[in-house]
Amino acid sequence: MKSQVLDVQMLKKFDEEKRHQEIIWSDDHSRISLICMKPGQEIITHTHHGSHIWTVMEGAGEFRSGKQTKTITVGQLVVVPAFEDHGIRNSSGDNLVIASITAQGD
Repeated sequence: MKSQVLDVQMLKKFDEEKRHQEIIWSDDHSRISLICMKPGQEIITHTHHGSHIWTVMEGAGEFRSGKQTKTITVGQLVVVPAFEDHGIRNSSGDNLVIASITAQGD
């Protein structure tokens, strides 16, 4: 497989009704999904069998883990260990774009 440069500005897509999530790259071991959320949209609290990494590419939101909430913004990475409850809500007035990196099958 050749190296690639992915242009988030060209790949991002929004849906007025619900968050848009699309796999933008994958191989046999991992995948990257682009998650685009309008204000008020969210990813409900859930878990994965493997570690999970979110990179905030645009905007800001509220990261939830257990009973804790933390504001996350552009340039921050969120690392979630396997089996830890987590979710995010776009609580801002602007769009939120997150790159999500996970192992295949998770």
